[in-house]
Amino acid sequence: MEQYRTIAVIESNYQNRAKVTNALFSGGYHAEPYEEIEEFISESRDGYVVLISDVDGNVDRLLELMHRNAMWFPIIPYSETSSLDSVVSAMLKGAIGYIDRLPDLESVVNVINSNQPERKKLVETGRMRANARAKMVLLTKREREVLQCMSEGMSNKVIGLKLGISPRTVEIHRANMITKLETESTNEALRLAAYAEI
Repeated sequence: MEQYRTIAVIESNYQNRAKVTNALFSGGYHAEPYEEIEEFISESRDGYVVLISDVDGNVDRLLELMHRNAMWFPIIPYSETSSLDSVVSAMLKGAIGYIDRLPDLESVVNVINSNQPERKKLVETGRMRANARAKMVLLTKREREVLQCMSEGMSNKVIGLKLGISPRTVEIHRANMITKLETESTNEALRLAAYAEI
């Protein structure tokens, strides 16, 4: 996995935020402290790993905002009072690791460096999903409807009947959609739709 040197620390407790940030600085990382998830989302750039306190639905809120803004970052939730359910839930939602205590330099480095082939695949999949979601924003509502129907295996005729438009209009929407998505085929457009989870 690529070497991350910038770690965003999202923690509402200023004492914990300072402890974690100082530990990362001591190890040569650039740590950017954030009190609020929204603050991070508004200022974030590529190349971050996100270290986030797993309290009060923070992980779900971060994932929802990343999805809505067509962004993706490797995330590492942490909690001093984690349960097995919260760890499993975070991992199933795409976290690259979980730390069951207030993070220190060693625990963060261990998560970043462990299982590199699997982590690299997670990072690449996350980026492809964010890229696909960003491209889907370019489509009109009708083009997204046509793409959804295509992903369900419907023909132009069936799509036209379902949406109340002619098969020729469906063809026009498909052509416009392929142009906007910068794909060369319907199959590529369907692959993007799958990554965007529409």
